[in-house]
Amino acid sequence: MVAAKEQRNEILANQLLFGQIRFGHHAAPSTKALHWFSMPSDWHIVEIGQIASEVSVTNSDSDDLPVLSCTKYDGLVDSLKYFDKQVFSHDTSKYKVVQRGQFAYATNHIEEGSIGYQDFLPAGLVSPIYTVFQADSTKIDDGYLYKLLKTEKLRQLFAANTNASVDRRGSLRWKEFARIHIPLPLLGEQQQISAILDEAKREIALLKAQAEALKTQKRGLMQKLLTGQWRVPLERKEATA
Repeated sequence: MVAAKEQRNEILANQLLFGQIRFGHHAAPSTKALHWFSMPSDWHIVEIGQIASEVSVTNSDSDDLPVLSCTKYDGLVDSLKYFDKQVFSHDTSKYKVVQRGQFAYATNHIEEGSIGYQDFLPAGLVSPIYTVFQADSTKIDDGYLYKLLKTEKLRQLFAANTNASVDRRGSLRWKEFARIHIPLPLLGEQQQISAILDEAKREIALLKAQAEALKTQKRGLMQKLLTGQWRVPLERKEATA
């Protein structure tokens, strides 16, 4: 049930983020096709560098900040908590600071979809090989941009640009990343799209919590039955004449 809901939400996200589904007065009569995707004719097509800029602040004072890692499905996570062990250097003086409201991606793993949005800490650190950037809030909604960057279509774009990169290590640095094109509706429509997808995500989280609670309940019941704490009463058969 949860898997089916997640699949439906992924389809919904693609339909909303690329304008296949519109809302009321936003509806446009025609679309325009680009190499990687189609979008409504009243949307703009922009390079990422037009709506965001790279940020490069190193932890030169060796501040004791949590080190973050970027994952394909969960985005940015607290590295120690996620991996349950230290997978980063003890010396973090060359690590990059990523503030709340900033994005980061693994420069050499972006083709896998390893990109995240930092919205759970005042500040954290990422490896020096990461790229950190910040969106212009007057042009694009952070929630809309993050959801767009996590789509399969954008992951394919990252992979194509990584393969075409002059960097022999297979990295996609900011210079190339900033030239990638994305669809851009008006800010109000961006926010509406993001809000709908946030609600869909909350529904999935609720379903997962309910499923986990049911699993725990069943496990506890079986344990009590197996240890004899609970007994199932057997019906007595009436004696037959």
